[in-house]
Amino acid sequence: MKPTFLKVRETSIQSFDIRREKIPYFTNPWHYHPELELALILESTGTRYVGDHIARFSPGELVLIGSNLPHYWQNDDEYHKQESPVSAEAIILRFKADIWGEGFWKAPESLEIKMLFQLAAQGIVFHQEVTDRVKPLLIALCQSQQSTRIRLWIQIFEILAQTKDYELLSSSTFLKVNASKDADRINQVLSYIQEHLTENLTLEAISGIAHMNPAAFCRYFKQQTNKTYIETVTEVRIHYACRLLAGTHKDIGQIAFESGFRNVSHFNQVFKAKTGGSPTQYRSRNIPTYATKKGD
Repeated sequence: MKPTFLKVRETSIQSFDIRREKIPYFTNPWHYHPELELALILESTGTRYVGDHIARFSPGELVLIGSNLPHYWQNDDEYHKQESPVSAEAIILRFKADIWGEGFWKAPESLEIKMLFQLAAQGIVFHQEVTDRVKPLLIALCQSQQSTRIRLWIQIFEILAQTKDYELLSSSTFLKVNASKDADRINQVLSYIQEHLTENLTLEAISGIAHMNPAAFCRYFKQQTNKTYIETVTEVRIHYACRLLAGTHKDIGQIAFESGFRNVSHFNQVFKAKTGGSPTQYRSRNIPTYATKKGD
């Protein structure tokens, strides 16, 4: 159930790793690394896991991940189909916290960036206005050479450090992790949840996927994610329901069943508890997205 350690590429000719990836779907599993990561999603949708936080992601999302904070971008099922017309694209910037040396962080001018990196221990998602300012700089950084890279890096993190337009993601008490021999378990569990969302996801079935007995699985899952298995399944189902409410013409009852709820009344109750409003209210607030897409 623990995340896997990801070894970030290192070279003697660059201080940080930046890449623009266009692939059928994001392939990195539930993982962590000592480097901080700034991720800009250019194309694709799915479910984002950062520590104990679960949410939908879509194009234009900008997230800063702190050192050793487990995370996972899982694309929707349509991206995994053969000959799928959709694909995933992102710019990923990874760097060590001491990238510019100890002296840099002792300078008073670096205090705002230092505080930003401390907040990144919980994961930070930035609002759209910030993303719009940073996106062209990240694109330029992908194409830049030598000293220009330093200037662009500083510009990007000056913007991020000075803005208040962001949200923290994971709980501040999320457990730090170590390397694990069974690192693929969480990926198998999360994938199983996504693939069988409309089914009765019993504890016996999911603990079997993890090759653990139910009691041990429950303790381990809570220890590693700060959430119970039931809480995680419920959140994934609610996020999937939000996607259907905003992107299709399906009625509330149909969406409830397609999201894995067997009772519409229970769906309404859980939805309101998780989002602060009813499914109908959520749909009305997302009319621009919903109205521009055809129903299934």
